[in-house]
Amino acid sequence: MNSKLYDLSRVERQTLISDCAAASEAAAIALARFDERLLRAEPVLAEGMRQRGHAFEAQALIGLSGGLCPLEDLCLHDAGMDVRSPTREITRAATMLDERRRLARREPAKVLSPSALRQRLGIEESQDPVRTEREAPPSGTAKKVAAPWDRVGVEDDDDDHADEDDLDLEDERDHVDPAFGEIDALLVRTRKKLDAWNDLSSDEGRKSLTLRDPSYDAAGRLERWLNVVEEGRALPATLAAALALDAWLWLEPSERSGELGFVFAATLLRQRGLSLAHLPAIGLGLRRGKFRWSPHLALSVRISGLFAAFGEAAAFGQADLDRLSLARVVMLRRCEGRRGNSKMAELVDLFVASPLVTVQLAAAQLKVTPQAVEAMLKELGGSLPRELTGRKRYRAWGIL
Repeated sequence: MNSKLYDLSRVERQTLISDCAAASEAAAIALARFDERLLRAEPVLAEGMRQRGHAFEAQALIGLSGGLCPLEDLCLHDAGMDVRSPTREITRAATMLDERRRLARREPAKVLSPSALRQRLGIEESQDPVRTEREAPPSGTAKKVAAPWDRVGVEDDDDDHADEDDLDLEDERDHVDPAFGEIDALLVRTRKKLDAWNDLSSDEGRKSLTLRDPSYDAAGRLERWLNVVEEGRALPATLAAALALDAWLWLEPSERSGELGFVFAATLLRQRGLSLAHLPAIGLGLRRGKFRWSPHLALSVRISGLFAAFGEAAAFGQADLDRLSLARVVMLRRCEGRRGNSKMAELVDLFVASPLVTVQLAAAQLKVTPQAVEAMLKELGGSLPRELTGRKRYRAWGIL
């Protein structure tokens, strides 16, 4: 999408602030109430909510893109206990889950610093001397060392025709159906594009193969997004975060990781003090609400919809914290009247703090034998969390 389309004049900004003042205040109050409740909650409940929020957010972001990601499969894949082969959506969700956990452990100022953002998006790779020499060769060098995207448009046309002629001869000899020749020609052209756009001259380049559009101005788009974030420092926190997320979805600074805008907007809310105890699951709020972001909508409509997503995320967090607290109370009732050295209460807290628990994990955390964990699971009885794997061995339980 053309990055020049996202422009906010002073008059438009003032109009937006006045039109969205009520919705911005409501979203800020909802986020602040949920964050304050997490700050006052028991540490095991707060940690459990944070871990569950990461998993819920990763699943919601896949759902917003039209994919299917069962929460049980995501938790099992994260623990290395896949019941079936992981799909592409599960793998993407696991990557998002790891990204949120990593960013939640860092300071917001370090996450949102321009240098860290450029490094995360791979924009600083152009400063590598080897890559710079490959992209901008000095005058007088041979044609064979020209930049890959300089020779894609010129050389590939002639090479593609030559490849198609060769494949036509092979098709006449080896294939009766001409469709095979067309498929082979397509594969050859695709392989040549990949070879031209990737660095295959070193081991490091072959390990990180990717396809990047040379005309995609990621640095320019990121610079415009940083300007929007900088201009939002004088605005209310929720309005600044909504504008940052809207600008990210519009400008698309990352060619490959569009979902990063949600975690960056949540980090901006942390930086402004609205969510000190957690990283808001904005994608989850957007997924649960009726609003769907679209560049064809008016700016005020988009921002109001994002405010509703903030409030929906906080409301879901409140309800899920109630459910998690109730589950802990019910399980702790089974621990009443037991010996003082019983580990069952610690097992209950492990169920609350982690989205998924296995016998091996519980034995290592509680420093008991797997047989003791199996015995405690049986004593929990009807209050035991749901079994996720559906098998008799290598089972896992979680409060999902």
